Amino acid sequence: MAAAVKIRNGYERLMGMTDNIRVIASDFDGTILKDGAQHVDEEYFPLIRELKSMGISFIAASGRQYANLRRLLAPVADDISYICENGALIAQGGTILYQNDIDRNMGLALIRDMQEVPGTEIVVSGADASYLVPVDPMFPVMLREKVKNQVAVLEDFRDMLIPMIKISIYWPDGIPGDKERWFHEKYDRCLNVVDGGNGWLDFTNKGVDKGSALKLLAAKEQFFLEEVLAFGDSENDMAMLKEAGLSFCMYTAKDHVKKCADRECKMVSQVLEDLIAGRL
Repeated sequence: MAAAVKIRNGYERLMGMTDNIRVIASDFDGTILKDGAQHVDEEYFPLIRELKSMGISFIAASGRQYANLRRLLAPVADDISYICENGALIAQGGTILYQNDIDRNMGLALIRDMQEVPGTEIVVSGADASYLVPVDPMFPVMLREKVKNQVAVLEDFRDMLIPMIKISIYWPDGIPGDKERWFHEKYDRCLNVVDGGNGWLDFTNKGVDKGSALKLLAAKEQFFLEEVLAFGDSENDMAMLKEAGLSFCMYTAKDHVKKCADRECKMVSQVLEDLIAGRL
């Protein structure tokens, strides 16, 4: 059956030829990890293995750190690729392929602005860990014990000697609209600013996002973007959803995120089962 052709953002892409899918790229929080879950359901590991046997590879595409994603996906950790920290770090199995560092002076200026916002926490991502100067002493405990991040606590962010690849500010009760607008107005010209979901506002270098990372992996692993089936639910997934040949947004996503995807779904696992069975 001939593929339908869809026009989005000024260029063509293939639709309807799910037999051409060679790559799955999925977000985790709010997408595979539902309702704040910190463990991947066991049903996903045989699905990823079955997809691999069919010649379909899997990319974990998340705002999470590399070490955290490898822990979440331990049974298949060496068999998949990773887009971490919203695209600021890319890896294959146990090998880091790429990272994009924020200018240190720019990063420290942003951190100073974040420190002026009461009731928040700041997380600065390096390739190896999440670096904190916690306001609440229980915040690093939560990141270590619940989220299972690699965490380093500092006295001052100026003590962080390794490159910064992502900087995030966290509101426990969600991002206030006026604060989000303020950060966009000041930093959009020089940084990529996105709502990472669940109260996180994330900053990476301009042009660094899951979509650009997917392009880099496509060149490295020699697949076409039209062969990608992508899943996501938040602003930090929008670029990836737009780039993929076929994309699903979670039904819980905001409307402006849904507009970037081709279809909606409730469970990633169900779509993958349908793909494997030829029902998609």
